[in-house]
Amino acid sequence: MSIGKRIARIVRGWRRGGASDVAALKASLDDIHRTQLDQLQNMRRSVADIATSRKRVELRLAGLRQQLDELDANARKAVDDGDDDLARSALTRKVALEKSEADLSERHGALEAEESKLESIAVELQTQIEDLRLRKDTLSARYTAATARTEITSASRGISSQMGEVGQAIAAAERHTRELEARADAVDELVADGVITRPGEDDADAFDRRLASLSDPTEVDRQLDALVTRPNGDRRGPDQVQE
Repeated sequence: MSIGKRIARIVRGWRRGGASDVAALKASLDDIHRTQLDQLQNMRRSVADIATSRKRVELRLAGLRQQLDELDANARKAVDDGDDDLARSALTRKVALEKSEADLSERHGALEAEESKLESIAVELQTQIEDLRLRKDTLSARYTAATARTEITSASRGISSQMGEVGQAIAAAERHTRELEARADAVDELVADGVITRPGEDDADAFDRRLASLSDPTEVDRQLDALVTRPNGDRRGPDQVQE
């Protein structure tokens, strides 16, 4: 199955399965990416092997062409020397080598074409791998961001709900505190008025404190002066006693 068909099948399955299968899609894309890298590595090895074969053919061609030049020179020299048999022998070997040289040249051309084709495929595959890797990394980053955003949103909702409950608890505590404070103030007023006694205080003390709180010191002093002053306006001395 081709890479394109595998990706299409994975995407169709992901669409049917929903967003929960994004992790499975990422894993599948990772497998495809590794497969493509292996294919690219194999293709590069093939290109290297073809290039090696091409260079060998080139070396063999160079040797044959050198031999052809030598045989051609020998044939010319033999003709100049009047030795036709030697010239014929040199030309016979030359014709045979020319056939081998033609075969090697054809093979060299085929190797060059195959090498160029594989190099083009390797470049295209490299581009596809880079594109897949970029899209895979982008998908992974977006998925991670979306997951984090979802978790943050859920956490925010939970915090908002908890804060509502906390706010209600604080409001209830504040109401209870105000009630306690009002009760304490009322108790303090009752104690101050002598209606109730403080811990360790008897009722007489409470009554005296209540009486003192109700009395007017100025009026008490005025009435005291009236009591200690005689009817004719003289003040009674400390050594005087009432007859």
